[in-house]
Amino acid sequence: MKVPSSSFAGLRRAVAELCKEVHRTGLTIGGSGNVSVRSGRYVAVSPSGFRLSDVRPRHVPIVDIEGREVLGVTKPTSELLMHLSIYREVGDGVIIHTHSPYLTVLVHSGNRPMETEDIRRSVGEIVWVEYQPPGSERLAEAVAEVARKPMVAALERHGGLVVADRPDAALRLAEALEGAARLAVFKLHP
Repeated sequence: MKVPSSSFAGLRRAVAELCKEVHRTGLTIGGSGNVSVRSGRYVAVSPSGFRLSDVRPRHVPIVDIEGREVLGVTKPTSELLMHLSIYREVGDGVIIHTHSPYLTVLVHSGNRPMETEDIRRSVGEIVWVEYQPPGSERLAEAVAEVARKPMVAALERHGGLVVADRPDAALRLAEALEGAARLAVFKLHP
């Protein structure tokens, strides 16, 4: 799947489809995690207060790169600042923020995922972002400092973050990050 053109319907559909895939693959539980797609000046982002499995295109708000609401009746995710700060650095693309089980265990205990060969080949390294309060400007600034595309990051005491050009590439990176976390947990607790 490619990043859709800047048509609002295409952006909303891409986010809704990706939300379902993130949930289906077990990269998030309940209402945690969020997804966004940027094309040009516009960012479609998962809505606040929804389980990712329940997101439909009509639920997906669209904002401009400054965060001003353009379309939608739902509130954007509470992590909107983080998404926008990354897009200002990398341009168009896709962001997935996960709270996957193994990664969440690791980052809440101060441990890092293993840098597997798949991740080294894809992005070079897993970026570690020290704890900043979720949804805060401090978190947005911290991720903007390390933002690149593609990127895989572990957010201390929070979750995971991936950035890619296309939805399928972002999903693959998010799965690779959870796999790296699983290996680290097994290494710590054989």
